[in-house]
Amino acid sequence: MRVLIIGAGSAGLLMAHVFKKAGIEATVFEQDASPTTRSRDWSFGVYWAQSPLVDCLPPDLAARLPTVQTDLIFKPHKDEVLPIHHGGTGELLRSVEAPYAVRYRRKAFLKLLSEGVNIRFGKVLAGISVTATGVTATFTDGTKESGTMLIGADGAHSAVRNFLFQSSPQDAELLDTPIVASETVAKFDDADVALALREIHPLAYITINPNGVFSFASTQDCSATDPADWTFAVIMTWRSDENLSAAPKSHQEIHDDMIRHSQDLTWPFKEAATALRSGSVPFWQGRMTYWPTKPWDGYGGRVTLAGDAAHAMTFHRGQGLGNAIADAAVLQQYLQAMNGHTSEELAKAVRAYEAEMWPRGYGAVMGNLENTLALHDWDTVMKSPIVTGGIKRETDEAHMSVSGYRG
Repeated sequence: MRVLIIGAGSAGLLMAHVFKKAGIEATVFEQDASPTTRSRDWSFGVYWAQSPLVDCLPPDLAARLPTVQTDLIFKPHKDEVLPIHHGGTGELLRSVEAPYAVRYRRKAFLKLLSEGVNIRFGKVLAGISVTATGVTATFTDGTKESGTMLIGADGAHSAVRNFLFQSSPQDAELLDTPIVASETVAKFDDADVALALREIHPLAYITINPNGVFSFASTQDCSATDPADWTFAVIMTWRSDENLSAAPKSHQEIHDDMIRHSQDLTWPFKEAATALRSGSVPFWQGRMTYWPTKPWDGYGGRVTLAGDAAHAMTFHRGQGLGNAIADAAVLQQYLQAMNGHTSEELAKAVRAYEAEMWPRGYGAVMGNLENTLALHDWDTVMKSPIVTGGIKRETDEAHMSVSGYRG
């Protein structure tokens, strides 16, 4: 048997490892020409999926996870919290419990997960064909690859998802939120800002404000001895009906947007935007989108989705990577329960995985959307899921009953 995995992000690489552990050949196909094609980097948090992450990896890679943390000397502990401050006054509004939370540098994390995985770069998916015995992927370079099944782990703008919903294309489309996100990974002109942010918390903090502006900053790389050389990821979000696709903004224009929206913030939260060392540093801006997970016809378990392709969600509660890890961990359980390495048993495992993932994915997407909208309305912000429930795993029951889930 052979599994084709489209996408060499977190979900795709984790899936490759669980198949390898199960003794099933897996090949990953990535559209980027090389691991270094994209300059953009960021970090992501793991809040409740630490143990499943370790379970999905071979012991040697799991043991090296601390080497890709944003803070190499940080030791996760049971009393860890994520602080939420009033951006205008600096008041600590809530210390959200985050036991053993950890943040990883995305590029370093993916490089680690790539070890031992067969990855073919420069493979842009052009088409998929399914037969009674397997599946074939065609790529824009004219090559074809065949396997027993195919997993689309190709991100929020998934081509595999489009294939699965080709009879009703609107069902595969991402949905817009009223929220715009602006972000960068940069150093500060003033080293005192870097020191102040690290004093608030060694990993990350959140601010919310009556004017509807949300800000988040996390350490990206603080290994240098000089605070002026520390790097932070800074994200700001706000409500806006601006047509962002009408005229793409320059990096400086996006930074200017962040500066304007930081004017009501106090030290050092304001300076987290105003003191960013810009110039050659890239800034990104875009409308936040989501895709509420819905069941698909996977050709009897021969084509499925994972990660953002299966449940693209807003990021304000930090649940994206956790659910990608959960996808791999759940499928691993069903792979381990297979009665032999046959295509029928593999299809059975995939269908069982989908039955668990569909409601979980839908619940996570809708719970995170609820949280995102609440965080940008001062009348509801203190009732938002992250404030009331923290960053623990979204419960399936919370949103499965919503009419949008067609299970």
